[in-house]
Amino acid sequence: MNGVVGLEPPAGSLALPAPRRFEREPGRAFPCVRIGQVPLDMGRLDEVLGCIERLVASGQGGRVLTPGVEQVVRAQADVSLREALATAELSLAGGAALVRAARLIGAPFPEQGTRWLPALAGLARARAWRVLVVADQPGLAEWTACALRDRYGLLSVGVAATGVPGDGRGPWVDRLIDRVALTRPHLVLVSMETPKQELFCQYAATRLQPAVLVGTGTALESLLDKPWTPRRRRTLGALVSAPVRWLRRSLTFLRVLAASRR
Repeated sequence: MNGVVGLEPPAGSLALPAPRRFEREPGRAFPCVRIGQVPLDMGRLDEVLGCIERLVASGQGGRVLTPGVEQVVRAQADVSLREALATAELSLAGGAALVRAARLIGAPFPEQGTRWLPALAGLARARAWRVLVVADQPGLAEWTACALRDRYGLLSVGVAATGVPGDGRGPWVDRLIDRVALTRPHLVLVSMETPKQELFCQYAATRLQPAVLVGTGTALESLLDKPWTPRRRRTLGALVSAPVRWLRRSLTFLRVLAASRR
């Protein structure tokens, strides 16, 4: 027995269940699994890239969102965020935590990982797409645009969006969208806090066709040579309360995940 005992998982444990079959929902490009109120498309990396290419080539454009644990938790009570995630052309797992969570409830989820964004940059280079980067962290958009030009040879422009309000719309946003539209981009990479990022993409998508807006979140940093250091100052109160917020979010996510297994 080689000293190994107790291989059978105890009843009621979080052991992985047998894979289930997930049907394709109307209007979605791939079969999807839902964690709480958030759909996650189960396309392989090559299939996801092919879908984005078709959205650009057809002139349809659209939105690719990358929800993570934060979005799953917020979507439970935020109707606007929930609608933005549900109506996106693609909703991809925005981190390893959601991939593991999806597999935990029996979804045969493919490993997309953080490599999907560099792969998308490679596709943009192959198709000679114009890429625009919009970020709410000062300097991040410009820095990423430089990296796209230097590392991938892309025609890219960075636009700072520090003035976007929480609902992702308004007169200032209209002027920002007009500036973006002048560059006639094929891809718009958006990195903002949630739910601002998802609501901005939803508001801007129809006015930027045929561009595909990709809500990247912190995954945008995977395009850089070195980790990005935010310039934001955090108050002592924010630093003290951060562990409490993390614990509350984690407990809520576990409750949502447990309900999704039923």
